[in-house]
Amino acid sequence: MALTTTTALSYYQQESSGNYTEWTNPINFSLEALSADDVEVCVINSQAAEGFQKLTLIKDTDYTLDFASKTVTCTSSAWGDISKIANHSANHIRIFRATSITELVDFTNGAVLNADDLNLAYKQNLFATQEMNEDAGHTRGGIQSVSETALADSSVANAKIQNNAVTSDKIANDAVISAKIPTNAITTAKLAAGSVTTEKLETEAVTGNELENLAVTTVKIANDAVTYAKVDVADASEMVGQLGSGIVTPDVLKHSPLVPKCYGVVSYDDSTPSLSSGSFNVASVSEPSPDKRTVTFTTPLQDANYVVVATMQTATTVGASEIVSITNKSATTFTMESQHDDNADLSINFVVFGSTY
Repeated sequence: MALTTTTALSYYQQESSGNYTEWTNPINFSLEALSADDVEVCVINSQAAEGFQKLTLIKDTDYTLDFASKTVTCTSSAWGDISKIANHSANHIRIFRATSITELVDFTNGAVLNADDLNLAYKQNLFATQEMNEDAGHTRGGIQSVSETALADSSVANAKIQNNAVTSDKIANDAVISAKIPTNAITTAKLAAGSVTTEKLETEAVTGNELENLAVTTVKIANDAVTYAKVDVADASEMVGQLGSGIVTPDVLKHSPLVPKCYGVVSYDDSTPSLSSGSFNVASVSEPSPDKRTVTFTTPLQDANYVVVATMQTATTVGASEIVSITNKSATTFTMESQHDDNADLSINFVVFGSTY
């Protein structure tokens, strides 16, 4: 079988107007290649100050290739709509052959040679050599352009990457994962305005350590947001000791030494003693004798070291005989006594200060 090859290794379209309107879409090309995988597309800036610059486009992302009809079609409406091209300042688009160097024919001892295998092996070597020579002519200092398949794993070290060379177009989607971000790498300057939204915050992610001093101001607290569970409530010992910590709530206010522990108004007539409405911490009132009234606490006091203030209430002027004395104090009861005889117009007002804790 006769072996025929073409000398065309690349197809170029030049752009000179600055808006890529001279690049047709689709582009028809005529290259002899062994397979569609050996055809690549790039854009070139041949006038760059640092030398011949090439930017390889990604198949099925930036363009599609029909190997049978020899056409390359931009995935956007025009080549200039691809952001990486617009940012690259290219003046040529190149469709070129990059033959795989992976062995296509494996010759074994005793095997029958045929023209197809020999031609394929020969073309692979010839094409690779031609492409090396062509690429060397387009590179600075005659160094061949290296394709991705020619790079060994971990061969591109940090020192080989120019400053600002890794642009956003070079980073694949989802390439920057959490494990690739050093601790404290994402600073405030790296966050776009409004980028940290509510849905981006995990539950309980904003702890006290994340809040600046005085960050939670009054205007930041919603109405009814500070519930009882969010408040540091004073306990009974803090009320008794009159300490400055904790918020006072009704259930602990009663423990303050300044708050009455018992009060009420008891009748002082010849009937069974009765207690007027509005009394506090009075379980019962009894009459040990006609001139005495004994009050029993609902909640006993801590001990008998409390103070009782008692006055006689009357519709007429209070005289010496209406003075009320306190006797027989205990943690559970105390007795009020007067020299005045029982009378329908009389009653005793009393208030108790002390501690129930």
